[in-house]
Amino acid sequence: MNAEQKMLKARTNLVLDHPFFGCLALKMKLIEDKKVETAVTDGKSIDYNPSFIECLSNAETTGMLAHEVMHIALGHNWRQGDREHNKWNIACDYTINGNLEKAGFALPAGGLINHGEFDDMSAEEIYKVLPTQPDKKDKSSDPGGRGAVKKSKDSTAKAKAEMKAAVNQALQIAKGKLSTEILRQVQEILKTVVPWHVLLRDFVEMTARNDYNWSKPNRRYFSRGICLPSLISEELPEVVIAVDTSGSINKEQLDIFAAEASAVLGAYETTIRVIYCDARVQGEDVFTRADLPMTLKPVGGGGTNFTPVFEHIAKNEYAPSYLIYFTDLYGRFPKEEPDYPVMWLVTGKGNERKVPFGDVVKF
Repeated sequence: MNAEQKMLKARTNLVLDHPFFGCLALKMKLIEDKKVETAVTDGKSIDYNPSFIECLSNAETTGMLAHEVMHIALGHNWRQGDREHNKWNIACDYTINGNLEKAGFALPAGGLINHGEFDDMSAEEIYKVLPTQPDKKDKSSDPGGRGAVKKSKDSTAKAKAEMKAAVNQALQIAKGKLSTEILRQVQEILKTVVPWHVLLRDFVEMTARNDYNWSKPNRRYFSRGICLPSLISEELPEVVIAVDTSGSINKEQLDIFAAEASAVLGAYETTIRVIYCDARVQGEDVFTRADLPMTLKPVGGGGTNFTPVFEHIAKNEYAPSYLIYFTDLYGRFPKEEPDYPVMWLVTGKGNERKVPFGDVVKF
């Protein structure tokens, strides 16, 4: 079995036995690169040295791949900032390897394991107490011996939100099949995600179910010589999102919002209808899984009136399972409460305002 086959087999093992890791691994490109010392990830791909992989057992290859996925899940790529590269890698490895071993993964020899000296410490805290390390010119080097992290070239708010949305989706698919230590680490990173996705996720879990189906293999991976089960998703009723286009929401906020909504579309067979409205409805977009990633292009710029959205839904006889209204909450409300749940996702200080119905969630 050559290196590529071992990497594909390792990814299959993660999908079947460790769905959290498998879900994230499937989003990464696997690239053979002899310039890499062992393996390295920038959050978009996992580059590996074939000679290194060929020396590992199948179990160790799976553990190494899980190690790279943990770098991604914990955002080590964009958390590095201006820190010394090799020293940062060492700090990150100390936060990962011990928990992976506790979770039952076999890791390649020569890695860094926390034996109690760094318990309950973040990578940033460990970095502060580590001695200075030689800063090699080759940023693909692996001071931890089992796989390295490469600083992300894209550290924008949108990129971070997309990563966190992917991690949140992986947690949903894992359905509790994750060790307590790793779950705690991941949840700590997800605390900074805009809170609306938590409520939306809870709603989705009550109305849709995920399972793997071997009778209908996933054709996407046939060309790579790998057979994976397809994901069964019961259809999620249409979700309607209303976007306040009066100038209340800036592009960065809209991009983060779109990334989270895209994660929902990626996990379930559903339709999201986006209605753009200021003082009146200015336009409408409809997105399905085929349209990922979502790009929202608001139209408008006048005053704010929430009533037209509800009237538009009624007039067109839409039947939303949920309405999420993205706004600063400064506008006129409808007099009657609709027969579907409403969440007001609020920017700025608008969350301090009272609403006649629905839940208010601060962005």
